[in-house]
Amino acid sequence: MSDVIYRPGTIVWRELMTTDVDASVRFYSELFGWKTQVAPMPDGQPYTMLMAGDVGVAGMMAVPMPQIPAYWGAYVSVDDVDATAAKATAAGGTVLAGPMAAGDFGRFATFADPQGAVISAWRSAGGDGPASAAPGVGEFCWEQLNTADPAGAFPFYAAVFGWTKKAFPGGGELEVMSSGSADVASLMQAPPGAPPHWLSYVVVDSLAGAHARIARGGGKVLVERIDVPTIGAIGVVQDNVGAVIGVFEAPR
Repeated sequence: MSDVIYRPGTIVWRELMTTDVDASVRFYSELFGWKTQVAPMPDGQPYTMLMAGDVGVAGMMAVPMPQIPAYWGAYVSVDDVDATAAKATAAGGTVLAGPMAAGDFGRFATFADPQGAVISAWRSAGGDGPASAAPGVGEFCWEQLNTADPAGAFPFYAAVFGWTKKAFPGGGELEVMSSGSADVASLMQAPPGAPPHWLSYVVVDSLAGAHARIARGGGKVLVERIDVPTIGAIGVVQDNVGAVIGVFEAPR
C-alpha cells in the first residue's frame, strides 16, 4: 500500500462553481475533451468530477445562491484548515465559507485576501497525491494572482501559506510565489478595470484550436495570445456562463 502524500502550500485542486451545470459540462467537454463522473455530496447535491482521461483534474457544482456569478476557484493544501482560516483573518482577509467538512473527503475554508481575490484552503482525507511533472493536454498547469497591488498583496499569502517570492526568470515585472522549492503561482498587476482575482491555466493542443472551440461553445476570447519566452503562449477566455479561465500552449 502506497504512502499518503501531502503537498502543503501547493495548489492541489480546482473547482468550477457554475450557474448552469449542464451548459458547463457541454462547454468544457468540447473545449478540453473532459469526461465527467457525477457523485452525490453528503447534502444530496450532485458533484461533477471533471476527468482528463482517467485523471480527475477538477470538480464542478452549482453556485449555492443564484446571485453568485460563475467562477473558477483554486484550493491550497494545508496541514490545518482551521488554523489557516485564523491566519487569513489575522492577516486582514475575510472568511467566506467554513471551515467545514466536505463529507468524508476532507475539510476546507474559502476566504478573500485584503484586496478581494478569493482562494481556498484544503485538507484532503486521502492525501494530495504526487505532483505532475509535466501536465498534459487537458490538465491544469499554473495559477496566477492578478491584483491591484502586487507588493501589498504578497504579505497576506506569506502569512497564510508561508509562501516566498522571487523574480520571474524571464524578466519583466512578473514575480513567482513559491512554497519551499515548489513554484506555485505568478503574481502580477491586474489588467485595467479588472478586480483582483485568481486565474487557473489549462494545457491545450493549440491556442488557435481552443479559440475555435470556445466560439462554437458560446464562450469568448478575452486575451487571444501572449507569447512568454522559453515558456510557451497563454490566452484568457470566458466560458458560456461567464467564468474566466486561462489556456496554455506549450512550445512545439
